[in-house]
Amino acid sequence: MYRPRTIASNAAGLSKADYGGSPSTLCRGCGHNSIASQIIQVAFELSLRPSDVLKLSGIGCSSKSPAYFLGMSHGFNALHGRMPAVATGALAANRRMRAIGVSGDGDTGSIGLGQFKHLLRRNTRMVYVIENNGVYGLTKGQFSATAD
Repeated sequence: MYRPRTIASNAAGLSKADYGGSPSTLCRGCGHNSIASQIIQVAFELSLRPSDVLKLSGIGCSSKSPAYFLGMSHGFNALHGRMPAVATGALAANRRMRAIGVSGDGDTGSIGLGQFKHLLRRNTRMVYVIENNGVYGLTKGQFSATAD
């Protein structure tokens, strides 16, 4: 029987467990947990050094996600809708840093829309993940700017 070979460590000398974070406190079945799992997998496969990564987030359920991946990296939780400006400043100050921004639909699509469009206009070199569930989950289901 064929069994795929499991890699104990990557080119950075780290195991996949080294890319984990705190245990999730989000709701079971929440899509945010799937996104964190994929970020862990990609960071492991790319042999990123967590100490070279800056995780940024705004406000809402998505703001908790960075706690669940790359526990040995740098992190900053910005004001609601202001994460793109913080990322721009951090990356201008340290050009060797890699950035992953995790934002929600409300954080990006409503209060942070102006910040987001200027992040795109400046072509800021970062991965920007929008966790879009169409509702403001922390306010118990109020429709967000991206709701159908």
